[in-house]
Amino acid sequence: MKKFKYPMLIALCMSLMHPSLFAAPIAEPLSPILSNPLHEEEVAMETLILPRNLYILAGDTHTPSRLTLYDRNIVLSPSNAYTLTTQSTFGTRTLGRWFYESLGEDVLTLSSPSDLTLTLNTAKNTLTQSMTVEVVDTTDTTPVRLLAVGDSLTRMGKYIEHVQSILPNVETVGTITYKGETIQREGRGGWTFNKYFNYIGSSGYLDSPFVFPTSINGTAYKGNTDDWKKVCVAKPSDTTYGGLQKVARGWQESGPYLYDTNGYYKYPSLGDVMVDPSLPEGSKWIEWNGTSWVPLPIQPTEFEVNFTKYMERFAIAYPTGAPTHISILLGANDFGTHDTLMDMPGFLHYLEQFIACIHAYDPSIHIIICTPTLAPHENMLTGDTSNYYRYNRNMKLATHYLLQTYDNDKSLARNIYIAPMTLTLDTANGFDYKTTEVEIDGVLTTQVIAKNSIHPNEYGNILMGNTLAAVIQKFRQ
Repeated sequence: MKKFKYPMLIALCMSLMHPSLFAAPIAEPLSPILSNPLHEEEVAMETLILPRNLYILAGDTHTPSRLTLYDRNIVLSPSNAYTLTTQSTFGTRTLGRWFYESLGEDVLTLSSPSDLTLTLNTAKNTLTQSMTVEVVDTTDTTPVRLLAVGDSLTRMGKYIEHVQSILPNVETVGTITYKGETIQREGRGGWTFNKYFNYIGSSGYLDSPFVFPTSINGTAYKGNTDDWKKVCVAKPSDTTYGGLQKVARGWQESGPYLYDTNGYYKYPSLGDVMVDPSLPEGSKWIEWNGTSWVPLPIQPTEFEVNFTKYMERFAIAYPTGAPTHISILLGANDFGTHDTLMDMPGFLHYLEQFIACIHAYDPSIHIIICTPTLAPHENMLTGDTSNYYRYNRNMKLATHYLLQTYDNDKSLARNIYIAPMTLTLDTANGFDYKTTEVEIDGVLTTQVIAKNSIHPNEYGNILMGNTLAAVIQKFRQ
């Protein structure tokens, strides 16, 4: 059993869990909406999900400065029976959204922060919240090396590619890149913070790039033989192992791999360490003794997430230097249709530990927390949309907690910022749809479903990229 360096996580999660979560298990499965009931305060919560500051990337005479906020994205309420009003000296409100767009000289009208005030009226409450909106010019071209960490949204890389295309002098970095691409990242489909903190030493899944035995330095650790076997030989086209071929070749686009057909590193130095999950218990962790791989006399039992060791191990993937900015976009798989209250304490703990280990390496690195994106608008779909309703509510709740925790002056002083993707993704036009035939009570019925589940289309990724790019530009230095 692995022993990790963060025992307080268990105590933290236990202390923040609601007592109802420890009730006896339900004998029969219920629908996704009912199987993990939210805390009653969360079910009834009515609030506005707004950051203190919003940033818009400045345009020019050809490309406008543009920002749209969608009512359904920023209102957290158990009912759709609400009204939302705005007060500002700029922008326009229409058809369930507020938007700002400006060309030419007008782009400078918000070069100083201006207030935008929103008022939510429901049957029970009237809530008013203000934030500042600022247009950020693009004259600063200080070099940026952006490492994006996340799940399949980041693995696909479209929003990162957009950031790189619209901001001057931005280079994306990371160990994952596909042939023909100009971007790098650390994105893995279906991944959660739990996986990034715990996956190591198995043949059943890809190891986390950030987890290491506490007793082994990053330069000496050469990884999991099963992973490299699949990357180089067995499953190079699989979505799990694809994209790692360049780093397996020593950061070359083509040519021989650094690992043999069994996944063993070909050019070890004395003291290098690997893990071979196919070996018997007690001998899986192996060390190069100068002539062969032999079991470590003391097998590792303690592991850690360590960004310094990550940079040591994968230095070859960073020829121009370490990241200046790291964006984190997780939550889709951490919460999904699960109980947010149960998952959120651990998520926040992992996030804080990840930030701490990054800043232990270099406290000047700018860390951008991207709030999780929503799923397609339920009104665009037919059939049972309960999963989408639950998913969207959980993403809003997660955003609410992330803003409560990190949207403050203390975080700014630590170089931690918020990119509010939850607010700015068009959930109607930012996804693709298709029709399908579904048999209901023996009758074929045509239904409209999301073509790519929770993954936005090209337009949706542009909106995500615009939100992230504006924050990067604001805090480029």
